[in-house]
Amino acid sequence: VPEGEVCEWKLRVHSPIPTWVHGSVALVGDACHPTLPHLNQGAAQAIEDAAVLGEVLALLPDGSVESINKALRVYEGVRKERADTLVELAAASGRAMHLGEGKAKEERDKAFKEGKSVPDKWADAQVQKTIYGFDCMEVARETFKEEFEKM
Repeated sequence: VPEGEVCEWKLRVHSPIPTWVHGSVALVGDACHPTLPHLNQGAAQAIEDAAVLGEVLALLPDGSVESINKALRVYEGVRKERADTLVELAAASGRAMHLGEGKAKEERDKAFKEGKSVPDKWADAQVQKTIYGFDCMEVARETFKEEFEKM
């Protein structure tokens, strides 16, 4: 690659923001849960955001500002904890996979070799189940039915 044609920058982890919703406005995707690439879930989580928003907005009884705000709070309730968890899992996987040389790397490699743990969270069976065994649209419909009228 010719000199000057590659730009490097550090990947950063951001603390979860307290809320994704303000009135009738909601954040989605990287605006509310920027995700490191170590689980390959950044775009997938944005798609889940869109799917859940579509479900809860389609279930609205009317188009009032109050109803929209309640639906957006249902969206946040369905998505935030899951997205925050996957953001942290991606960060943990990145930390585990990029230890550099030293004792921590040697211990990680030994545990992996002995089958005790999978340092790459993307390859971990339980993490795979968490990622792919979740129907965000079904959860959105159920949560909407349970929570919308209580708000």
